[in-house]
Amino acid sequence: MRLDSNYDAFLLTTRVGGLGINLTGANRVIIFDPDWNPATDTQARERAWRIGQEKQVTIYRLLSAGTIEEKV
Repeated sequence: MRLDSNYDAFLLTTRVGGLGINLTGANRVIIFDPDWNPATDTQARERAWRIGQEKQVTIYRLLSAGTIEEKV
């Protein structure tokens, strides 16, 4: 394992990311497990793009098909 990486990662849920923490240094947002409420994901996504943000923000929203949740 290499510990002197030039990359930083900040992992949090969309609930936490949408409730008051502004990530103006973030330039990538990956939504791995979308919430059932789209407003929660939107709020978390918008927290990375705020006044003072100078970098381009890229948002990835991962979706899956054929999961067990669809069959329940």
